[in-house]
Amino acid sequence: MNEADHVRPGRITDCNIHLWDQSLNPVFWLSDRALLRSMLGDYGSLPDRYTLDDYRQATSGLAVDGAVWSDPGAADPFAAIDWVREQDDGMLVGLVTLADPLDPGFASFVDRVRDLDPVTAVRIRLTDQFGNTTESARGDDTQLGALGAALQLLQDAGLVAVVETSADSLDVVTALARRLADLRIVVDHFGWPSDLSDSGRRVHLERLARLAVQRNVATRIDAIGTIFGSWTTEAIRPWLEGVVDIFGADRCMLGSDLPIESLRSTFGQLYGAYADVFDDRSADERTRLLGGTALDWLGAS
Repeated sequence: MNEADHVRPGRITDCNIHLWDQSLNPVFWLSDRALLRSMLGDYGSLPDRYTLDDYRQATSGLAVDGAVWSDPGAADPFAAIDWVREQDDGMLVGLVTLADPLDPGFASFVDRVRDLDPVTAVRIRLTDQFGNTTESARGDDTQLGALGAALQLLQDAGLVAVVETSADSLDVVTALARRLADLRIVVDHFGWPSDLSDSGRRVHLERLARLAVQRNVATRIDAIGTIFGSWTTEAIRPWLEGVVDIFGADRCMLGSDLPIESLRSTFGQLYGAYADVFDDRSADERTRLLGGTALDWLGAS
């Protein structure tokens, strides 16, 4: 890990953080610390309780103006929203809840959550990596029709669809974005790349380029430690540069994924790497990446 805590990247709106309390509202993959070991490695050191105050402490010394909370998979999503809102003093610019779009209760979920300020988005998982989630996206007409109908509900409610998908299902997201041109879609973790070789990067960026043709799609650049393991700035540079070259800074946003990223790096190291990677971008592009895009796509009005 390259030490970069001394780098001051500028004013930050973190596009993805998680807060939880296992004693009040357990997150399923934290209840079983072996469930996601193939993805996260040994995550036994993650705390059972992580609050907004803990996040502030982890980010002290850097100019963090705001953050977007994402539900990590709490047993009761509405209780999770309430618990997070009780802690907030203006730091959280938007909340991203979590639901299964193919669940029979999805329509009532959307009806209920649409009026909960500052909820701006619903995250859906088109991958089976997490165990209790929508089955991996196949892309056939039947599933596309069902997913399209569910996402239409988000469009009608004025909510953003944050889509967590495996790399081989990005074409499914492209098809959905084409069908629902008025729905704003944010792809999590720049599409979860799995093949980290040079050839794998070229294939992944080609898939993202097909997706980026749809102007209603943006992406979150985060989960760096989860994707790359014990990363270095030079290892992630071509990936991050490639993603921003494809989408543009107005459709890319940077995030920490704390506290999960703490398994691999500190907040300062991560944002120092971001500052290094994007040092040659214009001042406007850096402003967009560090917070402007997150506010535009996931921030509450």
